Amino acid sequence: MAIQRRSFISNAAAMSALLATGISTQTKSRASTTRNSTLPAPDADTLTLNRTTFGITQALKNKIRKVGRKRWLESQMNWKDLDDTRTEAYLQKNMPTLYMSPQELSNLENKNQAAKQLVQATVYRAMFSKRQLYEVMVEFWSNHFSIYIRDGRPVSLLKTIDDREVIRPHALGNFRELLRASSKSPAMLIYLDNHSNVAGTANENYARELMELHSLGVNGGYTETDVKEVARCFTGWTVGRFGSPQLGKFIFASTKHDQGQKSVLGTIIPANGGMSDGEQVIDLLASHPSTAKYISTKLVRRFVADEPPPSLVDQLTETFIATDGDIKALLWDIFLSNEFLTSADQKLKRPLEFMLSAMRTLDTIPSRQSSNYLRNILFSMGHIPFNWTPPDGFPDAAEYWASSNGLLTRWNYATALTGNRIPGLKFDYQTLTDNNRDPKTLVTILANRVLHRPLSNADEMLFVRYLSRGKPSIQARIPGLIGLMLASNYFQYR
Repeated sequence: MAIQRRSFISNAAAMSALLATGISTQTKSRASTTRNSTLPAPDADTLTLNRTTFGITQALKNKIRKVGRKRWLESQMNWKDLDDTRTEAYLQKNMPTLYMSPQELSNLENKNQAAKQLVQATVYRAMFSKRQLYEVMVEFWSNHFSIYIRDGRPVSLLKTIDDREVIRPHALGNFRELLRASSKSPAMLIYLDNHSNVAGTANENYARELMELHSLGVNGGYTETDVKEVARCFTGWTVGRFGSPQLGKFIFASTKHDQGQKSVLGTIIPANGGMSDGEQVIDLLASHPSTAKYISTKLVRRFVADEPPPSLVDQLTETFIATDGDIKALLWDIFLSNEFLTSADQKLKRPLEFMLSAMRTLDTIPSRQSSNYLRNILFSMGHIPFNWTPPDGFPDAAEYWASSNGLLTRWNYATALTGNRIPGLKFDYQTLTDNNRDPKTLVTILANRVLHRPLSNADEMLFVRYLSRGKPSIQARIPGLIGLMLASNYFQYR
């Protein structure tokens, strides 16, 4: 049973004090480019790990300290060189739908199996993959090219292929090719109704979202006429249906294509261009300055601050144009920037990030028995992968996630995790404490191993006071202390 707020505070004797200090869970509802100065800043290595992974582990911290921040980032950028065979072997054995063809997926007796396994695989990879930056970027682009996996049976099946053949191959590649691959994604074409987009009765849904959400942005300079013309360009871009050898695959139906002349963003697209009409639109959008700025803004929002610093957005926009949308080049601009290095505590962890980072920092391994409990927590916080209904993707700003109920659920999860109240998930706090008994030393050790950052003197004393309050013993209080640390602002930000 979830701990209610009143009992949580009464059971944790330090909580009333914590609520009045920087240790409290009173996160800012909207991050700005000026950091929360009440918390001592983490160092550059910690900041980098928090932003580029799904949670710091002791092994990751040791690695980045050993090789240096830049070399560690280089290794993560070159994700194909990182050996991830253990993760992939587990997925191949336990989640076979990830590797199925459209025909095999359509033959499944349980049509929900593919969607369920894709969600499980996404969480598993985020938790265990050595390719952490790659998985972060897979999540970023899955959110950018958002497809609601419960939209309908074809989409729930075909999103698996979208993940495998669209998002993953291009997550650290080139934006133009990613945009092109998405435009031919059967899951996307069905989700945004382009599979029924035919000459004479053009469906504008995909055309609108292609410009508003996938490329130019809502203020990107296109008009309603452009939407209509782009829709005409994509007539005939559809998906093979049941009974067809092309079942679940992208096809171009030339007989359903509008062969007339079009005009998009001031560019004339000649008549009788066939499938090249849509290809030309993709190139126009990928090369447009508004796309460069829109994608740059979203990347800076993801990795730096909810309110992206204009100077860094401008720098990325120039790099986007100069490199034709090289995603790695854009990330390097971010990670080497002063704006990034001075942006501590400007990004609140979203629920999935908070859940996984807590388990990763405690070196706690989830099991099949614990999966339903964890899924229910994610459901209550509204952050199950691919379960965002509109096509704009999960919000990436604290304003949406920092509700009272959302933060309460985080507290409940933190104390359940450290109190060993999650079925099938065991936490051994002694692995973090070196069996130390001195309260001040314990707080210092745990701040380093759980929070990976320094505490203010006042907050350190509050934690020490919590351990030193008498009965129960110091050892009995350690799980509660770690739970308080996870619930504090020190751990809420990435």
